[in-house]
Amino acid sequence: MGRMLMQANAASGVAVADECVARFQELRTARAHRFVVFKIDDSLQRAVVDKVGARDAGFDDLTASLPADDCRYAVYDHDFTVGDATAQGAGGEAPRSKIFFVSWSPATADVKSKMVYASSNEGFKKELDGVQIDVQATEPSELTLDVLNAHVSASS
Repeated sequence: MGRMLMQANAASGVAVADECVARFQELRTARAHRFVVFKIDDSLQRAVVDKVGARDAGFDDLTASLPADDCRYAVYDHDFTVGDATAQGAGGEAPRSKIFFVSWSPATADVKSKMVYASSNEGFKKELDGVQIDVQATEPSELTLDVLNAHVSASS
């Protein structure tokens, strides 16, 4: 069995499994996935890949992958269009994409879990080079396509 190399997060001591970075790079550079959900393992020692959404998955598939009573991190490749006078096609719409980093911390999650995820957040994000927009959500109404689109229009 191969040895898994990990980077320790100085803030919380949670390490990031190489697989997390590999799946993120597949999403970012090869556009192989729509989303990747990450969790901190039961020992609270390292972040691992929890679920991977195929390229044809939708935003609802991501939200359905987030547990109602536990924290997660996720990255989501959000496709959208912007008005562009130089764009080909009807209405001058140009396709764009942004990679969102989602910190999911529902109110019903265990306090210890919330603390570990909160303290590991920045260190984990640093391992995922190429995340463009950060979203924190504690309930489903804070994580909707409308919320993502509002972030996109605010960042352009």
